[in-house]
Amino acid sequence: MKLVIWHKLCLINCMYKLFYLLLLVLLLTVSCTRPEEEPQFLRIDNLGVGKISGSEATLTADAVFYNPNNVKMKLRKVAIDVALEGKQIGSINQEMATKIPALSEFIVPVNASFDLSNIGLLNGIMSILGGKKIDVHYEGFIKVSVHGYPVTVPINYDDEVKL
Repeated sequence: MKLVIWHKLCLINCMYKLFYLLLLVLLLTVSCTRPEEEPQFLRIDNLGVGKISGSEATLTADAVFYNPNNVKMKLRKVAIDVALEGKQIGSINQEMATKIPALSEFIVPVNASFDLSNIGLLNGIMSILGGKKIDVHYEGFIKVSVHGYPVTVPINYDDEVKL
């Protein structure tokens, strides 16, 4: 008789453990869902030329985004092609692990090296030194993750800037 009672107690104990395990799996599954909205690309700020060495220059900028979700994210990758006056002059390809706060703007500093001969050496130098306004096009994506779930945010942005 004691053996039967002991087996029933073990069975009840196992059922409780199974119930708690299923509850834990359900909670983890619900908490790891895709964010309601993707981060939004807002603008490029502080665009400038970092340094010029021979026919190579470094373009620096701050890409500004907004996280409309009430959860934090992590920025994992930035991959953006940069075109000046309709000609691709370089690419931004940066891997990172930057924390993105919930419900706020965040800034991603980006750098791209490019060859001035791609836009014409003389035209490039005159644009930079003369302060001429030029058309800049950014196209690519950023990758963020929410609770480990990856989200790709496309970038397609045109601007007219004075370097």
